[in-house]
Amino acid sequence: MKIIFTSIFRPGLGGGAGRVAHELARHFALEHEVVMICPADKTGYEKGEEGLSVFGIRSAGDDEFQMPDLSSRTVGEIFDFLDEYQPDIVHAHDPALIGLIGQVWTRMNLVPFVHTAHILPSKALDFGTADAINVRLLKSTLSESVIHSVLNNFYLNCDALIALNQSALESIREFGFQGLIFVVPNGRDLKHYSRCKNADNTTDQKILVFIGFMNKRKNQAYLLKTLKALPPNYILRLIGKPLNPEYLNELEEYCREHSLKNVEFVGQIGHDQIPDYLEGAHVFPSASKMEVQSLVVIEALASGTPVVGLSNETIDELINDKVGAWLAKDKKPDDFANQIERICNLPADEYQVVCQTARERVAHLDWSNIVHSTAEAYREILKTKPTRSDDESDMLISLVTFLAMGDVKDYLLDAIEETRQSPGAESSLLPRVKVPSAIKTWIRVPSSTWLISGVTILVSVFGYLFMKGRGKKRK
Repeated sequence: MKIIFTSIFRPGLGGGAGRVAHELARHFALEHEVVMICPADKTGYEKGEEGLSVFGIRSAGDDEFQMPDLSSRTVGEIFDFLDEYQPDIVHAHDPALIGLIGQVWTRMNLVPFVHTAHILPSKALDFGTADAINVRLLKSTLSESVIHSVLNNFYLNCDALIALNQSALESIREFGFQGLIFVVPNGRDLKHYSRCKNADNTTDQKILVFIGFMNKRKNQAYLLKTLKALPPNYILRLIGKPLNPEYLNELEEYCREHSLKNVEFVGQIGHDQIPDYLEGAHVFPSASKMEVQSLVVIEALASGTPVVGLSNETIDELINDKVGAWLAKDKKPDDFANQIERICNLPADEYQVVCQTARERVAHLDWSNIVHSTAEAYREILKTKPTRSDDESDMLISLVTFLAMGDVKDYLLDAIEETRQSPGAESSLLPRVKVPSAIKTWIRVPSSTWLISGVTILVSVFGYLFMKGRGKKRK
């Protein structure tokens, strides 16, 4: 198959969603022809290694997020490339910016479009979007109603969605999407974690490791309160960089106020260092408020590290007393601390059984299995031809009214009205009106999508200039 993947993140950036997008593309490229469209230093196509090529979009910014320069010229270059490449399917990991432009092209050309929902649609802003961008203007203008409208329009123009687990599927259905949904979880390179040795729980010092962005959703503040309830021989290592520096300041201030000297703020580490940190951990504690499917929880289990977690989508799916401990959302830090102590104080042989069971819990999540499941979903989607919007003729009237003039407009409007009143109007509309092929492709895209795409291009251009200027200022 010829597959296009899109991501709004450069390789190695963007947290779980960014990592999964690029890793999935890399593993697919071992057996298929693949191109990743993503931010880059300059716009253009580059032939990659091991089958994975990249069409980069010139972008500006810093840290995790970069704004692509989606000017009309750039969008034209993307469309020209896609016209020449002719993919069998387009798979977007983000419902905005590059993903939206890719969606418009698929609707114009009747190519299947798939989106992996890395967030719960009804709680999109709670997944750190505003913190990651960290632009006050965007934070002040984003609202749930706007996000709901954008996501609803985006979902309606997808031929299928991929949900990471049952919780995500239910959330998408509750949001109102009635189309095709496949449940395909995140994958990991399990061989990197299978080499990790289980921790020795007979040592005096107990190591707790949490990995994730510093923000309120990850809830590191709860872990500090938990540590306060534990004996002093428990060490908490918090790994990850702050999405908002103010939150890190709050955590450090709490440590000073309560004389917590057994906390290590490690900062961000390379992905290749994660197995080493997990290998030395006796427990992976997670108090995250929401996690559709946390990569680090999967990685912790794969390394043989027991997980103690407050209820969220990932903890509910993967964690019980056989691999750690599950706690309700309303449990106090003292309760959380008790479960950590219980696991760390298990007899050595029982602790080793928990570690081994943890590895077995995620053994099916190797990328080789995930690629196979995703490819099966693609084949199922390709069996059904993409359909046009139900209000196609209404959009055609709007398009003709907007673009045509004089007698040509009158003729086309009369022809459309005649066709709509005749039997089989929907199927015979385009042939009878004899609309040019270029116009045919335009009208397959719902008017709301054109509007949102226009706003996307406008925002991306201003955003690109803003982020570029901010980067120069910091230098």
